[in-house]
Amino acid sequence: MHLTVDLHSHSGYAGGVGTILLEDVSQTMKMKGIDVFGTGDVMLPARYQELEELLYDCGNGLFKITPEDTSYFLLQTEVILTVQLPKYKNRIVAHHVLLFPDFKSVKQCAALMEKWKQKNTIGRPFIVSENREEMISRLNEIIAVHPEIEIIPAHIMTPDGVMGCKNMLSDIEEFYGSFLPNIHAVETGLSADPKLLEQIPKISHLTFISNSDCHSSALNRIGREFTVLDVEKVSYSDIIQALRNNKVVLTAEFNPAEGRYYRTGHAAKRHVNKEEFLVEEYADNLICPICQKKMTLGVYERVQQLKDDTIIPLPRKYIHLIPLVEVIANSLGIKSVTSAKIINVYNEILKRFPSEIKLWLAEEKEIRELLDKYIPQKTMNAIIAVKNEKFEFSPPGYDGEYGKLKIEI
Repeated sequence: MHLTVDLHSHSGYAGGVGTILLEDVSQTMKMKGIDVFGTGDVMLPARYQELEELLYDCGNGLFKITPEDTSYFLLQTEVILTVQLPKYKNRIVAHHVLLFPDFKSVKQCAALMEKWKQKNTIGRPFIVSENREEMISRLNEIIAVHPEIEIIPAHIMTPDGVMGCKNMLSDIEEFYGSFLPNIHAVETGLSADPKLLEQIPKISHLTFISNSDCHSSALNRIGREFTVLDVEKVSYSDIIQALRNNKVVLTAEFNPAEGRYYRTGHAAKRHVNKEEFLVEEYADNLICPICQKKMTLGVYERVQQLKDDTIIPLPRKYIHLIPLVEVIANSLGIKSVTSAKIINVYNEILKRFPSEIKLWLAEEKEIRELLDKYIPQKTMNAIIAVKNEKFEFSPPGYDGEYGKLKIEI
């Protein structure tokens, strides 16, 4: 069976995002078509207590808000590993997704944090190691808690990813050393897709997954990226085995050009005169010609530094998508994706398709037949254009700015 998962999110404890109710998340999951969703921030004591009180244990490593609900939750957090490596002046900092089979495992890992005298007071706790040997030892202690705890490099090529421009590692093994065989999957992130990652040595053979990394229950956040897994049954164990054995049916990705770190540049907000600078070619020193400060190296350029053209890629199926409310808003010339007009059109579509994902996976003929006369023609044209990947982002994303959508209608 196919299971649609979004395994990386954040709660209101992540900072600056406000309260996020599980009931709202569950409702949005159904509208989007997400079967299993990562809870976010489960290692934080306050979040742990909240989830333990509110979630119903299904007995299969997954959880619901009520026994009757159809939306599953999986215990998950993001952690930041930071370590001093030889040959590097600055500490290496890399974000990771951790998946847990039960609350007991989470509690035991939180106890490890206490033993290591690490702070656990924010949504993304830091695990600070003085050298790689200490970090590897700690990672081994984490997976020793339970054989199905999974550690996944998050948004691997963005500045905060392990292979991103802040770290400038030459090889993923530089970071993980002897722990590398325990890394089975990597998260593509919003600024990369399988076509980019499959060019990188010691990454190209791993499972690629896509997650929203969302900080909201909004329709344009949950499931903006997702992964469809081939599993025997709905359970935590089956999800982990699918990740470890590359049983990925499909990933839905941002077009990397939409992602906030796709190309090299310097955002206008960093300049006194509010000019922006986006480059096709850049100097090795990455100095912005406008403000003379260092630019942010894009994911695309970072991949060019690391790629090996002799790698034969694995067969992978993926699609580039845009959240439906954003497509509707773009077609109608409305800026706010929460406007009543946008939501009304969205609801009309969901009267005829069981979820947004079902819409995107449907054939063009079916879409036209079911939606004709029920939504504006220009919205219909935009949906078909996106489905056929007739869209672009100009300018593309760079230095923390999302790319600007243009749909070919």
